[in-house]
Amino acid sequence: MHLARLVSISRAEDIPEQFKGFVNFQANLEGHEVSQKENVAILVIEGTSCYVPVFLDRMKGIEELEKRLANQQAQMPEDTKSVLAKNVP
Repeated sequence: MHLARLVSISRAEDIPEQFKGFVNFQANLEGHEVSQKENVAILVIEGTSCYVPVFLDRMKGIEELEKRLANQQAQMPEDTKSVLAKNVP
């Protein structure tokens, strides 16, 4: 199992250029139109250049993300999980 660590949480309009392609790809995959004011977390799968964007305003709970990561054979360490849980509506 790989670790998915938090890189950043920001509004979509403030996401660094290097992550925008990942955000757009994930939004297209989910059929989601990104609002510039919504909160997006960026996770990195340790040891890779794989970034996982998470649209926090759309999540129903941290368990949803845990399932998604498990499908990618990844899990969050407790510090990442704790920060994200505080930012999920």
